[in-house]
Parts: sequence; C-alpha cells; structure tokens
Amino acid sequence: MSRAWHSLYLPFDDARAAADALVGALTACGYERYDPFPGGTGLAPAWKQRVRHFVAPSRSGWVRILGEPEPAALPLLAAALGVPLLHAWLVDDESGLTVWTAAGRDDSPAAFAAWLRDGCTPDVFQRALAGQGPAPAAPKAADSLGVPLPDDVQALADLVDMDQAGQMMSRLTRSLFGRLGDRADAMQEEARAMLSGEPIWETAAGRRLRAAVACLRVPEDWQQPDEGDLRAAYQVARSRKHNPRGLRLPGDDAALARVPDALAYLPVYAGRRG
Repeated sequence: MSRAWHSLYLPFDDARAAADALVGALTACGYERYDPFPGGTGLAPAWKQRVRHFVAPSRSGWVRILGEPEPAALPLLAAALGVPLLHAWLVDDESGLTVWTAAGRDDSPAAFAAWLRDGCTPDVFQRALAGQGPAPAAPKAADSLGVPLPDDVQALADLVDMDQAGQMMSRLTRSLFGRLGDRADAMQEEARAMLSGEPIWETAAGRRLRAAVACLRVPEDWQQPDEGDLRAAYQVARSRKHNPRGLRLPGDDAALARVPDALAYLPVYAGRRG
C-alpha cells in the first residue's frame, strides 16, 4: 500500500493568484478543472489522469500547495509567478526536495542556497538530506499520516501480516470505493493509514525529510494540515454550506475540528483524458 505526501512551497503572498496561476499551468498541460465537492461540477469519469491540490492561505509571505503535482506544470507555474518553487515529497521509503524554476528542475546543492536558514550550511543540509543528521521531533501522531490505535486494537494489529492486509485493503477499496471517485478519498486514506503500521513521519524517509526541511526557510508548521485531514474537513464544510440541513455523519464534527478553517483553502482539481 503506497503512502504518499507532497507539498509545494512558494515564497509568494497571494494564494488566489497562486491558485489562478496553477490553473493556467495545468490548462496549458491539457488539463480541465473540475470540482468534485458538494455543489461543484462533479467528476468526468473519462479522465485518465487527475491532479488534486489545495492552495493554502498565504502566511508570512509563503503559500503552500498541497497534493502531488504535475511535473510539466511546475516550470509554467514558476514562470507565471516569477518565483522558484520548492517541492517536498515523501512516498513510502523515499523522500526528497527539488527546486523548480521557469528553466525546469534543479536538484543541485546550489539550487537550495537561497532557501537555507541562517546558520545552516550547505554541508549540513546535504548531510541531513542524506539521513546523516538528527531529525527534529515528529508531528503529533494525530496530525500525521499514521493514525494512532487504541491499545487493544494495536495488539490485534501486531498480529496482522501487513502484506496480506495490504492485498485485502486493495480489494476492499476497489470494491467499496471504486465508484465514488474523489468523494471517497478521505475514507480510503483513513483506512489505509489504520493498516499501515509505522507513522510515515517516523520512517527513515520521513526522518530524513524532516531533518532536511529544518534547514530551510519555510514555515515552522510546514507539514500542517495533513492533506487527508484537510480533504475530509473541506468535504464536510462544503456539504454543510451547500445543504445546511443535510445529513450529519459520525466523524464530521471531528473532521472539522482538525481543520476548522478548511473553506479558506482553495481546491484546484483537474483532469485530462490522456
């Protein structure tokens, strides 16, 4: 079962302009925007590729874009905004950082020089990126992609063969969620997290990424909110806005409590047919 986390960080202070530029870059790459949330346009099932982003409100001169990006769109986005982009990712046992400009991708040490915090040398950063330095404290378990389990449930989980559990979860998610499109994303992510074992930020890849980002000039809470938490809260908030007297499901209030300002985030969902 793949677990993935992606974020873009922009030294930019206008979230709406960043969202508009992102839409423009994706459109130039052949994508069409859609809105799968309550009151939106729905999902076009003919699309074979999709990108799902949330653009966070600007904070202290920074805009964060949550979600796995389309690589071809990143030089266009950097060119439109006139700023470099920092892409951070954590996927299973791999993690990394890349700088994107209008000229394309740059992984060289020199590309990160302007991003380094005072007192953090290029050597310290490269060692952190290679996993040769101490990692800062992980985010609280409730805020990470790993979901804490009650003691009795954890005892049962320790007896589970995770490979078999992964195969079972794949079958279940295909059969139960396959027809629901984006509306089932939050449920799928929560189910996967409950069977995933070690929280993703406590893996070796997670520790490497945390140590490396600690050297960079990005907001202190660069991991928050979690994309799954945000998507779940946004779904509930949009549903209540669209139909205030609609059905209230168990867990809705908890989802909103995790990201109470969910509607301040701008969804940029897009798809293309090939």
